[in-house]
Order: sequence, then structure tokens, then C-alpha cells
Amino acid sequence: MNREMREQLNDAQYEAVTSIEGPVLVIAGAGSGKTRVIDFRVRYLVEGGINPASILLLTFTRRAAREMISRAAKSDPRCRGVEGGTFHSFANKVLRTYSDCFGFPNSFTIYDEADAEEAIQRCAVRLGFYAHEKRRPRKDMLRKILSMALNKGIPLEDVLERYYPGFDQYLDEIQTLRQKYMEYKIASQCLDYDDLLLYLKILLENGDIRAQLSRSYQYVMVDEFQDTNIMQAAIAYHLAEGHRRILVVGDGAQSVYSFRGASHMNIMGFPERFPGCRIIKLEENYRSTQAILDVGNAVLDNMPNKYEKCLRAAKKESGEKPWLIYFKDAYEEAEWVAGQVKAFYDEGMELSHQCILFRSAYITIPLQTELGRRNIPFAVYGGLKFYETAHVKDVVAHLKLFENPKDELAWMRVLLLVPGVGPKTAETLLGEIAGHPTLDSIIGNVIERHAKAGGGCAKRLADLGKLLSLGQRATSPGEKCQAVVDYYHPILREKFDLDWHLRKNDLEAVSQIAERYASIRDLLVDLAMEPPERGVKDFHDTIWERPLILSTIHSAKGLEWRNVFLIGAVDGVLPSSYTTHDAEGLEEEHRLLYVAITRARERLYILAHHEGRNSGIRTFNRLSRFVDVANVRACLDQNHPFSPSGQAPDEGPGSGFDKKEFLSRLLDSFK
Repeated sequence: MNREMREQLNDAQYEAVTSIEGPVLVIAGAGSGKTRVIDFRVRYLVEGGINPASILLLTFTRRAAREMISRAAKSDPRCRGVEGGTFHSFANKVLRTYSDCFGFPNSFTIYDEADAEEAIQRCAVRLGFYAHEKRRPRKDMLRKILSMALNKGIPLEDVLERYYPGFDQYLDEIQTLRQKYMEYKIASQCLDYDDLLLYLKILLENGDIRAQLSRSYQYVMVDEFQDTNIMQAAIAYHLAEGHRRILVVGDGAQSVYSFRGASHMNIMGFPERFPGCRIIKLEENYRSTQAILDVGNAVLDNMPNKYEKCLRAAKKESGEKPWLIYFKDAYEEAEWVAGQVKAFYDEGMELSHQCILFRSAYITIPLQTELGRRNIPFAVYGGLKFYETAHVKDVVAHLKLFENPKDELAWMRVLLLVPGVGPKTAETLLGEIAGHPTLDSIIGNVIERHAKAGGGCAKRLADLGKLLSLGQRATSPGEKCQAVVDYYHPILREKFDLDWHLRKNDLEAVSQIAERYASIRDLLVDLAMEPPERGVKDFHDTIWERPLILSTIHSAKGLEWRNVFLIGAVDGVLPSSYTTHDAEGLEEEHRLLYVAITRARERLYILAHHEGRNSGIRTFNRLSRFVDVANVRACLDQNHPFSPSGQAPDEGPGSGFDKKEFLSRLLDSFK
């Protein structure tokens, strides 16, 4: 095998594979072949006489573990005996064996996320958590709060102060709820996902059990170590504490999952936890051209908290220099991108080999509309579909009532948003509404009458009546939509707790869309028949093959495409405006840009547009601070001779129609 390894591995990869004694930290740059290293290392250990059952491979998906072990087993079937899986699956196996230690039978039940939320809800109700009039966090938000405190290893009060400041007044009650929830699970002999890690960590803190497991697993390997949370890192450390035979693979520059509890400091602090560890850097890249890697290296150089490395392309050709291209607005950008994608397709490049990356899904609305207009099929990875989100559906339901006061489904959705109106009350109101032919009659004889009668829902019903009356008087679709958004704003905050501000961008986009229409009816027809965001278009009857990919940067991690278009390279989008005053958050946004750049194999386009919108006011964007630095800009070509009008669809019926005017009626720029 040594000869085969020397032929297939570069020097750094070979060193990582054959370094089997002592702790090893492998800094695996993007596209540097880390999977091959793990595959060969498993084979090297087994063929060197190591018992496969004593090798533990921890990954972040079961599929990844299966694939790595399966590859190794093709050369040596004994490799199938290696213990591989996720931290959670490994914890489940160990806890079944040691369940007596915490007083459970080995048949204990594991809650999924929905089960955990429901259990928290039951505990909260029993504690009278929702017996007060003040707005309280929902069960899913409570679950996130409790989970974050555990996975990040920080006090509950710090979680509330930093991530959920609107709920810090409920600290004592949430602490009581956490205790009640734990007691509830113990009484029910159940564990949730977080408990699997917590219980295993506690077991490993016992010297005898730790020694037993260390003897069982003499060689520990952890993939994607930069994405571990504090409990996962502690589990890995405990397992290898006795023998110190641990290899972790990862890239601190690609640590972008702090919202899941991942800690960038796990990989940065590994040498402190295991003094004298060997650090091996995989810097030869088998994915991208050197011209693309030069941009990635420049971005990496500017990061404050990193392992120094410099990616080198295995490809001999330097490749086309990546482009930095400016556009007037989102529509010009969308038209050019769609035309460029089509041009590459015409030259023989499959749509699925091209990708549009973005930080936040809402900025893709103009592009999705343009792709739909050109009949280019696409799939959206990450984020919610714009017109299928609950908050957008809520706003559209109000707009429907302006056109059709007999729309029972729209009325039900609107009424259930009123505090104090439950399904039973809503059905009663619907019965009364059905007896009135016009919206004016409904407002005066049903909505306003119930508002005057008093009760817990009186004020909001009165506000609803005012909104519907204003909608009748408003002259333009834009005015009507803005009235609904203004009315809905407090509902948005109540209904979606602390992520309401992230959804606000979508509602502003709806208002901008409405401004482009001659009537609400036209808008509603288009939304129903041909919404801008529709996921994967049915392309079986077209000339297209697999669809174009639109993906958030988070969802693109680990993937690659021949051509990558990164849109929205402006401050407020990348980095997100919600991280600009948070040093850790800003560092992670910086790493997101690095991840985006290193997805490209042959061509990279970084795109920005000058004009934006914020609360209906035209603004001027600033190029992303991570791009607008001398060493990064020096690696980019900024003189691209684009011509949006030259990338229009093929001529056909109606080709004399003003296409730009048509597009402007559909959408406006984000914010």
C-alpha cells in the first residue's frame, strides 16, 4: 500500500495518513483532499494490524462516515469493522450500554425536535408560563434558547442577553422551565438530541468509564472539527485523553455554523488542549484555478483569527482572473446574470455546473423573476421559498380581502392573527361576514360592531377595520400594500419572536413588487399563476437538463461548481447588517466570503449593485468591506464589458415590447 499511497498522495497528505501516534491537527484547505486522507488513513491503520473495532471515525452526517468507510473497504474489507457515525449516533450506542449509570433502561426514547418542543410546551403550561398577558417566547423559541445555552456552554442569562435580549426579563421563569423540562424527561425516560451529547459528556467525566471507552477506541478521528460545539469537542478530548491518538481534520476559515452552536475556538484551541500536537497543513488545491485561489488567499490573509496557510492549485493553468462587476440596480444585475448563464449553456456548459451564491435568500427575488421569464429552470438551496413563507402569506391574505371579501380562507387567516380570536370565534365571525355582500358592509356591521363590544380582541379588531377602510380609499397597489405591512408590523414581532427583523426584508420586497402593478388584482393573479420564486421548474418539456443552482453560502459548503456567481457583495448583505457590531459575528461573515469564493472551479464573478432600498427609501450601497481592500481587489478584474441588453432572450412573439419596463413592473430592488 505504501507505494500506492506515495503515488496518490502529496507529501502533506502522506504525512497526515502515516502519523498515527500522538495528537494530529490537519488544517485542510478548501478542495485539498481531506476525504482522501481519512480514507487512506483508515486503510493504513487496518493494514498495519490495528483492530478495526478500535478505530472511531466521527463525522457530521452518517452518509459521510459510510462513504469514507466504504471507500476504504473496497481495498480492504476489514475496514467495514471501523466504528463510524455522527456524535449523536455514537452517543446513542454508548448510552444504551451504560444506561444503568443514569437510572434508565436501555430502551429509553429519543425525542425529535417536534417532540422536544411539545414537551417544553407542556411543561410551560403546567408552570403557568403563558398565564400572563405579556408576550412570551413560543415553544420553538424556548427550545432554541435552552439548546443554545447547552451547546455553547454558556449561562442562560448570557444567552438571553446576547442573542435574545427581548426575553431577558423572563430569565428566572426560563430557568425554572429548564429544570422542569429536565425532570419531565427523566420521569418519562426520554432524551432529546442535546441530552445525547450531555449525558455522554457526563459519563466520560467519570474516570473509570472514560478509561473503558479509551481502551475500546484506541484511534479517534474527527472530520469537520471546525463545526463541533463545545460538548462534541469535550467528548473527543475525553476519548483520547489517555492514549492521545487523535486526529482532527478541519479548516478554521470555513467555520460558519455558530448559529447551530459550533465554536470556531475548538479548532483554534486544539494545540492548547493537546500540547505538542503535530499540525499538518493541506494547501494543495485540486478544485480551483490559481487565479481563484489568489482571491481566497487574499481574503484569508485579512482574517484576524486563523491558521496561516496558502492554497496552491494543482492545475497548471492559472485560469481566468475572477471578475468584480458593478451594476446600477438589482434588475440590471439579474438580467446580466441570467443572460450569462444562458450564454455558457449555449456554449455547452450544463446549467447544473453553474451556481448563484448569496448570503440571504431575499436578495434573489429579482433574479428568480428574470430566470422564470426566460424559462430557465432553477433549484433553490437553503432559505425558505419567498411566497410560501408564513409572514408573506399573512400579508397577501389581507390584500385578497380588498379584491374579494368573500374569500373565506383569507378571512380565516386574517382573523386568527387577531389576539383573542381563536378558531371558534373566527368561525362565528365568518358566519356573520357571509351575510354581507361588500367589504364596507362587513367593516361596519361585523368588524367595527365586535370591536365596540369590547373584550380582549377589541383594539386589534378596530385596527383591522381601519386598515380595511384605508385599503378601500388607497389609490395605488403600493399604498394598499404598504398599509397592510404597517398594520402587520406589530403582528410580525409578536408572531415570530426575535427573528422578525430577518423577515421584515421580505415584506419590504412585497411592497416594492406591488408598486410595479396597475392593480392589486393583477398582482394577485401573477402571484397565483407565476410567482417569482418557484423552486425547480418543471423542465421535462423544454430543452433544458438539470436545473441551475441558487444556494445560500451556508448550504453550499462542501460543494463545488465550474462557474460561481456571488451576488449581493455589499455591506448590509455580506456582512449581514445584524453582525456589523458583533466582532465574532463579523469574523464569521468574513469566513462566509472565503467559503463562497472557494466553491468555484473555473470562473468566479463577484457582483454588486449601487442602488438599493431601505423602508421604501432609495439608498446607495457600499461594496462589501471584505472585498473593498487593496489585496483582494488586486486579484480581481474590474473592467468587464457587460451589456445587459445584449443578453436578452431569443426574439419571439411580442419582441417589440419594452422588456425593461415589463421587468420594472414586477419587482424593485431589495430593501
